[in-house]
Amino acid sequence: MNSTEKRFYKIVYITADWNRELVSVALNSLMNYISRYDNIHVQIFDCFGFALHSKDDFFKYEIYELPDLKNYDAVVIQAHQIMDDSALLRLEERIHEAGIPGISIGARMKGCIYIGTDDYNAISTITTHLITEHGARSFLFLKGAERDGYGEAYDRRRGFEDVCTKYGIRKEDISYFDGYWQSEHGKQAIYQLLEEGRPMPDAIVSANDEMALGAMVALKENGYSIPEDVRVTGMDDIFSASLSDPRLTTIKRDFSSIITYAMDVLMSKIRGNEVPMKIFVPFETIFSGSCGCSENMENDLLNLKKRYYAHSRHMEKYYYLQDKLTAGVIGADDPAVILEEVEKYYSIFGGGSVYLFINSAYYDHFLQPEMHPVTDSRYFSSTFVLAACGGRKLTLEPDSFHSYAHVSRQSLPTAFPLSEEVFSLFYPLHFKNTMMGFLVLTRPPKIFEMNLHESIANFLVFSLENGRQKMAARKMNARLESLYITDYLTGLYNRFGYQRLGQEIFYEAQREGMPIRVMFLDIDDMKKVNDEYGHDVGDSVLKSLANIIDSSCRKNDLKMRYGGDEFVIITRECQADIKGRIQKKLDVLNSSNVLPVQVHVSIGDFIQDTSNIDSLDVFLNHADKLMYEEKMQKKSMKQQTAADAGQ
Repeated sequence: MNSTEKRFYKIVYITADWNRELVSVALNSLMNYISRYDNIHVQIFDCFGFALHSKDDFFKYEIYELPDLKNYDAVVIQAHQIMDDSALLRLEERIHEAGIPGISIGARMKGCIYIGTDDYNAISTITTHLITEHGARSFLFLKGAERDGYGEAYDRRRGFEDVCTKYGIRKEDISYFDGYWQSEHGKQAIYQLLEEGRPMPDAIVSANDEMALGAMVALKENGYSIPEDVRVTGMDDIFSASLSDPRLTTIKRDFSSIITYAMDVLMSKIRGNEVPMKIFVPFETIFSGSCGCSENMENDLLNLKKRYYAHSRHMEKYYYLQDKLTAGVIGADDPAVILEEVEKYYSIFGGGSVYLFINSAYYDHFLQPEMHPVTDSRYFSSTFVLAACGGRKLTLEPDSFHSYAHVSRQSLPTAFPLSEEVFSLFYPLHFKNTMMGFLVLTRPPKIFEMNLHESIANFLVFSLENGRQKMAARKMNARLESLYITDYLTGLYNRFGYQRLGQEIFYEAQREGMPIRVMFLDIDDMKKVNDEYGHDVGDSVLKSLANIIDSSCRKNDLKMRYGGDEFVIITRECQADIKGRIQKKLDVLNSSNVLPVQVHVSIGDFIQDTSNIDSLDVFLNHADKLMYEEKMQKKSMKQQTAADAGQ
């Protein structure tokens, strides 16, 4: 690289569940950080996967496989959000294989720099406070999802237990509940104590705010007062903690500072500087009403007012866009219409550009659903189709099904238009066990947008799949209908086609007061051909004549095999010499010796005004009669020739 050229840094950021406040704070802090530079591009790979448990859900983590880490300069992992150990182990392997620096936030990963909170001392501080300031001697500890000997949940439990040991809290006075970081698990812990008939503890120490808030709800539902009957503490200081009644005592972790530290350390590491392998960012303990301390609600109320106002204004815009989007999408039987609506109302995702990429394999279902049946596929394709673009003007590829560009997985960091975005948030789109593609947002969601974004993303998935199925059904029905009205041997219409399409031509001519033309064709001596040469040759004769008829008429004329060796043409082309065209092509066929027999046809050609005729069958009968007269005339001439030869 020329020394005068600016170096651009491509960073991968991996997290789970943008629906959580800590992720929103992290992503907004990340956006603020890179906005101060013009040479850092970050691509975030995310999923609503924080609480995934079953093996059937694990494929949602496939979004982490999307980027080829070798094509990036470094990776940041918000590891405390990824609950599946196998997903973290897989990331450890890939970072090692790529040979790039890695930073892990909130959970230790092999080979990665750790940045986070001193969880051990944080919980130690809050537990010590409950014992020394409020006299708590019995506890319920709400555990998080622990890893084997490391991680946030492990350090928090160990900090709690060491303080209890230090102050002589008996083991029999400590209860545990294995939670999974969610508020519902805090509620379950309280109801389990009640069902087992055990007394409530003096205090509940929760490994995070969510479970603590759930426990507070269950306590109130069962007539317990907080903190008079039970003191409750959490950790994280999420927004809901400031709104609880009483206000939750908790540990405030400065995630903005954590992200800033992480990016500063990462950029220093990329440039070859020595950096520490473990960094703790300071925390703040908020002692409040839920543990029995006095509350200072002034700042919380001011913050609440600001958030409520911003939220209410945003919701007005959101519901307006939601109504517009759903009106255009619900019932749409063409996925292209859905994609156009996404482009029209892209700002429902809050701002910035929005890109919708579809797996090439899934995209093929739109084009040929009968050739590409949908099968369970949890993996991304090697290439993707940019099928929708909101917020910027791009040109569709010629003769495509709503495609702007084809992009390979290898080119994601540099492919247009992603190459022009400094912040790209990737989210997988999947229907059941089929990976459809991914959505890309170019600005981080605000906290109050989280659930809304997830709802719209899921709505788009169901709409696209519903549209695909409708289009597939429509194409299949058209194919079945074609088989129903088409002769299997010649490819021309059959009598069902005559009843449907022939009548349409007749009624159209009748409405306009115009004539139509019906031609009835019959192969001469067809029985003799089958008897002497066999039905295979007979079929070849039928197909050859069908091709001649088709090529001698216009595309919108009705050409049909009426039955056996009889054919019918229905056309508005009343002046053309169709009979002459057919005869010339028969002469070419007969002179080519392609068939072992000569093919001759008798044709009845009837043209008449439709105003005084009530039925198409009248035309058909007249044409049939004229064909028969021609055939009899030929037969009579043949007999006369034979008689003359015998004299």
